[in-house]
Amino acid sequence: MSRRSTRIASTVIPAATSVVSSKTKSTAASTSSPASKRRAVEKDSEAPKATLVKMVKKAKAEPTPEPEDDGLTRCIWANSSRYPLLQKYHDEEWCVPGGFDRSNRYLFELLILEGAQAGLSWSTVLHKREAYRAAYDNFDYKHIAKTYTSPASNERLLQTNIVKNKLKVEASIVNARLFVELLDEFCPEHTALDDKEGFWHFLEQYKKTPARVLESRATPGYKTSSEESDRLSADLKKRGFKFVGTTIIHAYLVALGIEVEDARHSEPCFKYSAIPKK
Repeated sequence: MSRRSTRIASTVIPAATSVVSSKTKSTAASTSSPASKRRAVEKDSEAPKATLVKMVKKAKAEPTPEPEDDGLTRCIWANSSRYPLLQKYHDEEWCVPGGFDRSNRYLFELLILEGAQAGLSWSTVLHKREAYRAAYDNFDYKHIAKTYTSPASNERLLQTNIVKNKLKVEASIVNARLFVELLDEFCPEHTALDDKEGFWHFLEQYKKTPARVLESRATPGYKTSSEESDRLSADLKKRGFKFVGTTIIHAYLVALGIEVEDARHSEPCFKYSAIPKK
């Protein structure tokens, strides 16, 4: 290499190296700044966000499949296959002649749930039924009456997945205590949770009389109260029970299969059976 070439190389190479070094430092400085780091993070998060948006749009675009219709015709309030829990309740529990379950525990459970329904749909309450069973110790009215004795107890219940209505929660605790008192007074030998000779026999006092059975044949259609529910509601209120108005009690008696006016499945429900003619 000539002296001239050597001089040029010794001048150009360090200069080029300096330029590359300065660019590298500049790039490193720019990528290490807070703003650049933020941009990098945002860029990295764009892909998951885009994927999520696509998934949401796809889910909205795809219609939710309707539950399969079993072809059975039910009472109008339970006839839609969109509410399978409601249909199951209708088919298995509601208005069973002689009672689906006569145990004190079940009768207390339905009394509390009917009160909780006030202003709501029965489907809403049924979807919260398991939450109620968990919160109320499987509707052990004796345990509730003894342990739920302070405002803190009510607040604890309001933190669960039951209907969050303070008045209804307070009423359920009061009703548990009065339920125990009523059993002790009316049938002291039948106060156990699973006893079927206790509260059921108390309710049977409010069954429809033979004369009322004949009268009801000429008055088809759904009703919201009856003479029987009027009497039971008034008696329970005198004892201090809450959320036991005649409309609630009428629905309660019909659901249990107690013989009150309009206590039957309606035509053309597959569970309909006409009242036999005299």
